[in-house]
This record gives sequence, C-alpha cells and structure tokens, in this order.
Amino acid sequence: MSIRNIEFVNGEYYHVFNRGVDKRSIFSNKSQQAFFFNRLQLLNTTDNTKYFNNQRNKHKDKDINGIGEQLVSIVAYSLLPNHYHLLLKQEVDNGISQFMQRLGTSYTMFFNQEEKRSGGLFQGKFKATHLSGEYALPTVSAYVNLNHKHHGIDPNNNLVKSSIFEYLDQEMGTSICSPTEIQNIITESGGLTDYKAYIKQASIAFADNKGRSLNVDDFEF
Repeated sequence: MSIRNIEFVNGEYYHVFNRGVDKRSIFSNKSQQAFFFNRLQLLNTTDNTKYFNNQRNKHKDKDINGIGEQLVSIVAYSLLPNHYHLLLKQEVDNGISQFMQRLGTSYTMFFNQEEKRSGGLFQGKFKATHLSGEYALPTVSAYVNLNHKHHGIDPNNNLVKSSIFEYLDQEMGTSICSPTEIQNIITESGGLTDYKAYIKQASIAFADNKGRSLNVDDFEF
C-alpha cells in the first residue's frame, strides 16, 4: 500500500487533481457533473451524520441540514471532461484527506451505477501539490480557473465548469468558493482589473508550455 509523500497542514493551500483511469471521461453528461459539483459542497463537513445522509442521498440538489465545521475551504475549481482541479485550504486536521476520500467514493459509486460499470474510476489516489512562494495563490488560481483554455477545450462543446465566474462576480448559479479567499487573491493581485490581466498572461504561458498558442484576444472578459 503506497503512502502519500505530502503532509497536509491546517491553514495551508494545496492544488489537488486527478483524472479518469486510462484517460477516460469522468462526466458523461451535465447531470453527472452536477452531482460531483454539489458533492463538493455537501460532503465538506465534520458532521458525520450529515455526511452519511448526503452520501446516501440520490437527489443532486437536496441538502441535508446539519452542523459542523468545513473540512476545507474551496478556493478554486475546474471540472473538465476527463479530469478535475481543485485549489483547497485545509481547515481541520486530516481535512483534505477526508474530503477527497468522501468525494471520490461518493462520485465513483454514483457514476458506476449510472453507467452500469464497476471498478475504479480515477487514476489511483488524488494528486496534491503544496503551494509555497510569492504569488503562488494567484498563479495556481489562474491555472485552475482557466484550465480548459490551457487544454484547448471549448466550453460550448464540452462539459466544463469553472470557478472563474465566482472570481469575476458573474456566477449565476451556486457559488461554493470561499468569498474571503477569492477577495484575498484579488487584493494580492492589485484588484480585479489587475487580476484579469494577470490570469490572461499566466494562461498564455501555461498554454505555451503545453505546445498550444493563446493570445489576449482568446479571452472574453
């Protein structure tokens, strides 16, 4: 049994990600993506009663009331056809490990039932990188928020859901990221206008590293 070579510390930030086994799609339709998205909110609790109730709950939009602290603060997310990225801050001891184990188990059970399949859905354990260094949060938030751009995935023709609209205050649906964390990142960047300019330039660099070409005209905001 492998041991993860990273220590999760309360108050620290981590880039967490995983992909479908054999690069397969993890979302076949919007309903499946909505289930995963809502579990990001519903399973993020130290209240085990609420967790188990939501684990059994098959209604994607139904919340089971309960009390408890959040295991993590969600800082940014990107859900793409065959993988996901999360930017998380650990809030309680073992918070990230509990949260990701719950999320992976819950979604795999749901997906396998929907697709009439069995076995693992994700490519092993989730991967995680500890953020450190100056400007790390704005940089990784740019990487996560616009990850579909770096991969050349058109959100008009593919299943893409990103927290970028929460940062731009344009989210028309449910917001799950911490408003405090978003505001801290925008403030650290010098304000919203500067943040927009920064993530455009960062995304151009990320795409270039993947052998793709982006320019400022490729961004609508």
